[in-house]
Amino acid sequence: MADAPAPASKQPSKLSTENLPPQVVRLRPAHESRPQLVLAFTGPLGSGVSTLSRLLEQEHFTRLSLSDAIKREWHAVHQGKELLPFCQKDTPGWRQELQDIGDEKRKASNDYWLQEALKRAPADVDLVIDGIRNLGEIVALRKTFPNCFVVAVLASSQTRWGRVKDNYDGQSKVFERDDQRDSDEDKDNGQQVEKCVQIADYVIWNETNLAPQSVRDKELMDRIRPEIALMRGSLVRYPTEAETYITSAYAISYGSRCMKRFVGAVIVSDKGIPLSQGYNENPLGMEPCERQFHYCFKDAEMDSKLEAMEKVFCPDCGTEHATRPAEWICRSCGVNLKLRFFPSRNMELCTAIHAEERAIRSLGDRNAQGATMYVTTFPCFQCSRYIVDAGIKRVVYVEAYPVKESEKFLTINGVAVFPFEGFKARAFNRIFKQRA
Repeated sequence: MADAPAPASKQPSKLSTENLPPQVVRLRPAHESRPQLVLAFTGPLGSGVSTLSRLLEQEHFTRLSLSDAIKREWHAVHQGKELLPFCQKDTPGWRQELQDIGDEKRKASNDYWLQEALKRAPADVDLVIDGIRNLGEIVALRKTFPNCFVVAVLASSQTRWGRVKDNYDGQSKVFERDDQRDSDEDKDNGQQVEKCVQIADYVIWNETNLAPQSVRDKELMDRIRPEIALMRGSLVRYPTEAETYITSAYAISYGSRCMKRFVGAVIVSDKGIPLSQGYNENPLGMEPCERQFHYCFKDAEMDSKLEAMEKVFCPDCGTEHATRPAEWICRSCGVNLKLRFFPSRNMELCTAIHAEERAIRSLGDRNAQGATMYVTTFPCFQCSRYIVDAGIKRVVYVEAYPVKESEKFLTINGVAVFPFEGFKARAFNRIFKQRA
């Protein structure tokens, strides 16, 4: 077992005044007291969470890794086994074993691995916590540390696969299985990266492919360093247009009574003038699903079709399941069968008018030609058609959507798609305080 990290001196992170965003108003005086800052990183496999946390370790943060704690447990379980690298070639199924260990310990408490990591933390120093995967960990962090920010590090699936394929010995199917389980396990003690990203305070996209590695690292740090200064309170700036309207989209999403997810959308003209907004909800005159049916209509229809199957064959490995697999996970290859059978999550049977459609319908006689739509979740395929038809030319989104055809359809029809980067709604008022 590795030794505990040596206590770090309480020094503020480095802050260069070079390359500051154009929205910067001023720097706070250096002599002002600075409370302990805790950055909790979450993100899908290969997004760069560990890379960024190690870079911050060089800037007077003490790094704690939940993944390292799980790996120590793995070695304790496999006592006497040679310490092989965690890669598919030398340790087949290694990620799945780590996920199993993580889930098992979280049965006692969802923040089990966080508490294990915090045992190794020196007091009153700035922390960067690597590998947040469960909502319980975020709840515990926010209760424990007043100045805590959850940072979601994201990248496209293609970019992430390029970074980790050597660890998977080129077996993309195994990576896809592990990535899906890591993102959205359907149990309280499971891996919930997708849900953690939803409630993160800040989002940074790590798509940089510059070479060499030192150049990539510098580019990443140049982007996040001023943002950390904002979290610390040593820098003041105005919010970007995207931060303002994404926060507005999240605010309007709370009008929804959807049992699965609140979604909000805001349409802004090419001159920066807000035109309309909308949230997902059942049609006028119809009660929300929780009142109308007392269940989610689309999910109930999906479950009915699954339960009607006399035999279940895994489309990935061909295994026959004579009885219903537990949590619809293939017992042989571990793939999520529900998502294999229903990759759109049955969204075509959703009873709600989606946020994007409602925002477009609310335009009235206002012209959306060349406009931008800010939306909390990437549009589904049906909403993508409405966006093209309305003449909207840009979509800025936060949460990705599982159906890739939506993005392809928008792109080939001249709609530019941009992932959101910046402070999300939960942190907006903390960061951008109104000045007297």
